[in-house]
Amino acid sequence: MKIVVMSDTHLSRPTDHFRALCDCYGKDADLVIHLGDLVSTGILDYLEQYPLEAVAGNMDPAAIQERLPPTKVLRLGKFRVGLAHGWGSHHAIRARLAHHFPTVDAILFGHTHQPMLLEEDGIFWFNPGSVSLGRGALSHSLGILHVNEKLTGEIIALQE
Repeated sequence: MKIVVMSDTHLSRPTDHFRALCDCYGKDADLVIHLGDLVSTGILDYLEQYPLEAVAGNMDPAAIQERLPPTKVLRLGKFRVGLAHGWGSHHAIRARLAHHFPTVDAILFGHTHQPMLLEEDGIFWFNPGSVSLGRGALSHSLGILHVNEKLTGEIIALQE
């Protein structure tokens, strides 16, 4: 199973660049996951053309928060996967998320705008970074999650 994972689009509308990214990576995906801070209902409406799972982020307006939960747990193959945008300081964000999702195999999150791909203490951690407002080494990125006998992922650096 191939899953496109994105977060922190922070776009007021679907731009030509965003549409091209979705067409490129979403056309053969089994699922698209958005981890919050879509910022506009236009982005959510556009992404609904794909099989979509999404959560609301701290920068999302009430119209999005009414449509999306702040967290959810999915069954992907044999894995239980927690989805959250994240909240509060970037420091100790993983501890807060681990406390919130005590019985999952993986936690996918956004909020920090910094990509992360890590397996630690039996948890697969995956943050795709930000589609439009990167921080750190990558200015823009998204992720691909592969669900087979094992969870694996990749971070895709995007051209600006």
